Amino acid sequence: MIEISYDRNMLEQVERKLGRMKSEAPKALKNALNQTAKQARKDLADEAQKTYTVKTGRFNKAMKIKNATPARLEATIKATGRVMGLKDYKVSPATMRTGANRPDVVKAKVLKASGMKPLEMGGLKAFVTKFSSGHVAVAQRRGAARLPIKSFSANSIPVMLGNEKRVYGIVKPHIKDNLKQNVNAQVRKILGG
Repeated sequence: MIEISYDRNMLEQVERKLGRMKSEAPKALKNALNQTAKQARKDLADEAQKTYTVKTGRFNKAMKIKNATPARLEATIKATGRVMGLKDYKVSPATMRTGANRPDVVKAKVLKASGMKPLEMGGLKAFVTKFSSGHVAVAQRRGAARLPIKSFSANSIPVMLGNEKRVYGIVKPHIKDNLKQNVNAQVRKILGG
């Protein structure tokens, strides 16, 4: 969960800039916070898309914004989601193949910066399968027997977005800059400039 809020200093500055119209300060901050939250959600999705091999739409759907109000001057971005199957990332081949069409080894990658890694552990190769429920996954046998099999999974969207080194840490400074710019724009709008 990412919180975008103001400090007392910012409220005092806005009230000082607005002069006689200082009663409009909470409204200006509310609008600036909400606009900044929308920009932050887009920036987080874009940065995550640059880093991971998951489609941008998945990131946008996972993030919900709780808007600020004049009484509660804090906007919140909350990311939700379960651990994603490896099939949601880049996998080659992407479809289930059997017989002569079956590849020697299935490869996958989670990070765009990394290469495709062969999924083979302990002499057991991974494969793309379709379960009776219709769910398609990358799986691997647990032993020499036909069953049981285990599905591969990777990070959830909240984990990806919260990654200080790859996503949130890069976007965080921009959020503060955007908030300052949006506050100044709201003050100018109220003052009629």
